[in-house]
Amino acid sequence: MADERVVSVKLEQIEQYHGELREKKETLSRDEFLESTTEQRAVERMFENAIQACSDLANHIATDDFVFSGSSSKEAIRVLCREDVIDEETMTTLIAAVGFRNVLAHEYGHVDPSEVYETLQTGLEVYDVYSRQIAQWFREQT
Repeated sequence: MADERVVSVKLEQIEQYHGELREKKETLSRDEFLESTTEQRAVERMFENAIQACSDLANHIATDDFVFSGSSSKEAIRVLCREDVIDEETMTTLIAAVGFRNVLAHEYGHVDPSEVYETLQTGLEVYDVYSRQIAQWFREQT
């Protein structure tokens, strides 16, 4: 069974990073973002942290509750969907987010600041939805 402390810490981290991203979404104009390398790097790092916390949580639950022995975060997320921990839409969006994190973290090709800003404006809901689904599933297990 997934460790309650680990689940709690990861959910708190996701909430924290999601809140930081939401604040940037509300306070940072497109022009300010595109003109400031510092803001770009800050937002990119916030995305990396949020997505990594989601991945860590998926790996923890998939490993401890569903005998997942893989090393891919995307596969762990698929396990959570297959086991009805999260829904298919959340799975699809989160898998795409992991790909986005990989681009940011490893700079596969060029990171387009316009795409990062667009994701900031349109791609934050998944963190709240994922957290709610995980929390609901965990409550049902205990």
